[in-house]
Amino acid sequence: MKVKTKIWIDEGGKVVFGEGRYLILKTALELGSLKASAEKLGLSYRAAWGKIKATEKLLGIKLVESSRGRNGGITLTNDAQKLIAQYEQLKRDIRDYADQKFREKFLKIILEEKGKN
Repeated sequence: MKVKTKIWIDEGGKVVFGEGRYLILKTALELGSLKASAEKLGLSYRAAWGKIKATEKLLGIKLVESSRGRNGGITLTNDAQKLIAQYEQLKRDIRDYADQKFREKFLKIILEEKGKN
């Protein structure tokens, strides 16, 4: 057994950043193309671009620089790369904390109950 968590950053009911946007950027960084990233993730180019632009607007920072127009070639900005790294660290920290609390609170109860049987 293990505990699962899902995190995202929200502003007034709007998703600012979360796993989906992280994957779009991370995959675009690896492939060098937003179009290729969208295809790999099963999204339309328009949907992927819309999510990135919405995040840029909500955060007030530029995340991507187009390098080849509509075909999706992009370069991630330093801010985007920092955002990816910080999100990865946040996920690790939350996962580690949740795992610790799960072991302390939940597994302890289960093991105590199994010991009684």
